[in-house]
Amino acid sequence: MRFILIDRIISLEKNRQGTFLKNISQSEDYFADHFPGFPIMPGVLILEGFGQGSQLLIAFSHDFSVYPVMNRVYKVLFKHYVKPGDQLEISLSLLQMDQEEVRVEAVARSNDIIMAQATLGFYMVNGALNTAAAEQCRRLEDMYRLLSSDPVARAWDSLRGLQERARSLLTRL
Repeated sequence: MRFILIDRIISLEKNRQGTFLKNISQSEDYFADHFPGFPIMPGVLILEGFGQGSQLLIAFSHDFSVYPVMNRVYKVLFKHYVKPGDQLEISLSLLQMDQEEVRVEAVARSNDIIMAQATLGFYMVNGALNTAAAEQCRRLEDMYRLLSSDPVARAWDSLRGLQERARSLLTRL
């Protein structure tokens, strides 16, 4: 089973930072066992959300030509329980980016309270030199398109297009 632990990309700035949202729903599979009667999001899944957001930020910064692989967790702190109904705002900042490593600082907040934070290390695999990495780059780009799209704005744009076509047809009559 594959978990996508980010629901929406709020912002991305190449080589700088990114902000993401994760809505914590009671229907998440892991709440059945973690823990019955006291559901909390496992810390490792918060860490995975940090990793997925970091991969998107790093790949986006390189026009999806590299696949970032997390290989280090320098520090991680879990400060509060994340429960169903919470909305996590995940903020990522690139601390270091060079040939050897990309280091990312991650903070998860809910209602302006820091729930967790970590510093992560990644190495990059060039998609042009590795076919498996190229496939992962494509998947990250697809994920970026999906999570950064705005369905409401697309619907309004579609309606505007229909209105313009209707006006054009009416002027011809």
